[in-house]
Amino acid sequence: MPGHHWSNAIAMATPIAHKGVTVGAKALAMTLIDLFTDQKLLDDSWDYFKNVQSKDVKYTSFVDAKTPPAIHLNSKIMEKFKPELKKYYYDPSKYNTYLDQLGIKYPTLEKK
Repeated sequence: MPGHHWSNAIAMATPIAHKGVTVGAKALAMTLIDLFTDQKLLDDSWDYFKNVQSKDVKYTSFVDAKTPPAIHLNSKIMEKFKPELKKYYYDPSKYNTYLDQLGIKYPTLEKK
């Protein structure tokens, strides 16, 4: 999905989606543990990446390595809106899900 798009946010807005993302994160974490603890696996992964997956495609960045991120561009906006956003931060000590915190009942189907 494209970054910073409503489809990214809504993908986590249901209990089943949250479970799916949690399982995906666990699988990713276990893969990283394998890579950190098995040097042969890491070497084989780099070999595959360099000689198979990216053999004919080379990435060239549009941004020079010395160019700092342009975080200053949003500094005034963040100063203005960040305090207002705090009330929407998820508090797992008070709520089971983010939807509970927002007062949204799921599923949102109406009975006819």
